[in-house]
Amino acid sequence: MGSLDESVFDFIVVGAGQQTLGILPEALIALSDANEFLGNAGAVVAGNLAKSKSRPRVLLIEKGGDNKREELLVASERFTNVYVNPEVGTRYETTPQKHLNGRVLEYLRGNGLGGSSIANFEGYIRGSSSDYNSWAQIVDDEAWNWEHVLEAYKEIENLHFDDDGDEDEDGFVSLKDGAHGFSGPLDITLPSRRNWPKGLDLLMKAAQKFGWPLNPDQNSGDLVGVGAATTTSHNGWRVTSATAYLNDLPDNITVWTNTFVDKLLFDEKTQSSSLTAVGVLLADGREVRARHEVILSLGTIDTPKLLLLSGIGPRDELEKLSIPCVLDQPKIGKDMLDHCYLVLGWGVSTELGTSTPYEKDPQQQKAARAQWMKDKTGPDATRNLRNLIGFLKFDPARSTTFELERLEPEKRAFIQQPNVPQIEIFLQGAVLKELLTDDDLETLLIAVMLMNPQSRGTVTLASSNPAAAPVIETNYFSHPYDSETFVNGVGEALAFVDSEDIKKHVVTKRLTPESDSREDILAFSKQNLMSVLHPVGTVRMGRKEDSTACADSDFRLRGVANVRVIDLSVCPVITCNHTMATAYLVGHMGWKRLAAEYKLDE
Repeated sequence: MGSLDESVFDFIVVGAGQQTLGILPEALIALSDANEFLGNAGAVVAGNLAKSKSRPRVLLIEKGGDNKREELLVASERFTNVYVNPEVGTRYETTPQKHLNGRVLEYLRGNGLGGSSIANFEGYIRGSSSDYNSWAQIVDDEAWNWEHVLEAYKEIENLHFDDDGDEDEDGFVSLKDGAHGFSGPLDITLPSRRNWPKGLDLLMKAAQKFGWPLNPDQNSGDLVGVGAATTTSHNGWRVTSATAYLNDLPDNITVWTNTFVDKLLFDEKTQSSSLTAVGVLLADGREVRARHEVILSLGTIDTPKLLLLSGIGPRDELEKLSIPCVLDQPKIGKDMLDHCYLVLGWGVSTELGTSTPYEKDPQQQKAARAQWMKDKTGPDATRNLRNLIGFLKFDPARSTTFELERLEPEKRAFIQQPNVPQIEIFLQGAVLKELLTDDDLETLLIAVMLMNPQSRGTVTLASSNPAAAPVIETNYFSHPYDSETFVNGVGEALAFVDSEDIKKHVVTKRLTPESDSREDILAFSKQNLMSVLHPVGTVRMGRKEDSTACADSDFRLRGVANVRVIDLSVCPVITCNHTMATAYLVGHMGWKRLAAEYKLDE
């Protein structure tokens, strides 16, 4: 909708899906929700702006396509959209990782309307209440504490839960009163126990016996424990930010897909001390103007890239690339935090199985897809509802705490709070191609993900050419706390599989360290660690007196009038969750700030 002869709008939103994607390498044919494609904030902002009572003129610019093909919305497809339909993702790479044996890791971003939510694993986890209370304290804004954030999440969500009643006599899945929304635009599903194969029941009971607590409602703010994963799907359909927020749009919004933005435009009369943005320059040379604001929602990688190309960032870095520096902001592209993980695998008896037979049989897969295309039922409508996630604190008897004790007191105190996990362990739900054998065994897969990483990465420019990929330095394991904690986490997973109720089903090891020694676990981790692709913080928000912050808690870019950054790049913390939920929250909170300031709903 809209045509390129239009050149002036009230608000310009750049990016409705240009976000990073949580993903495993191409070796995966099905993937756990331990990895989450991020994004969605731009669609939330643009859709709400357009539908507000004042009906401002809105332009939404998206690099990718409209992503409307039905095949992209199969609930169980998850990340495979990126490989089957490469137009929905762009492949970046990291620099060689110094602490991971020099390995270069794949780093993907989403393209098109719906962006990363069109090709992710659909895991929807809000995080711990402590995450948001810490966020509020860091930015000195109580709107970010759990009490207020909970109300925002309830406004976002339309939760679907088919209570099992007597069928769930163990209370594995339930809802906390007052903690959920049932009328928001985003359909999400908490799977009932009746959707589980028997292997998941066995895993859940074994986890409790091992000492991992049950958590029947991980989105209540009390995160620690093992429970069923809520998904962004409903009635067999994948739910994306586009399907939730960009349907039935009024005629005051113009959407340009397959359109590239090269840089911001500034009022030539202003100086760096009072810089004012007036619009954006497109790759084809056209200029588009904003009467009120330009809103950047390109994600943690591409938002700092665009700012740097616009001359906003560390002066020395820009001058090396002959980019005129209009605002010296040393922290643009810095302070990146990201989750990392690896996968462990065993060949197990069929009693412990979940989905491997389906993955081995192309005929089953073909029939399932035909059924979904016909009536949106069958395996392709429900296979995504079969996952268990554990957010865990360590048993002191099975872990070391030397590096934890060496952290700054404030960081240590945060991690030691009872509802702040140190690790996420994902039970089942993913299958590596190399783990699919011709025998009759099932595959038990466990993914281990680090929470609260202390290592910080960067996003910089390789070139002044907007088409060039950015330089992504994740710095995984550069902080000793991260490697110590990750080794503890892998050790926890190995000990669980060695427990009585699981060990008796294990037939062979398929992807594990040489032994359970800390040395072997660390060596295995360095060789197999991957990015979850949950980066945050490269345009970090902060309190007024924090001179290192790039934005304020109202999302305004410091030093530049009429620009807001509304995506995960502003997060001052990395929440203990699958950060797609955080992205929806950021979009919602950003929209609320705009609505209040411009009186859009009055």
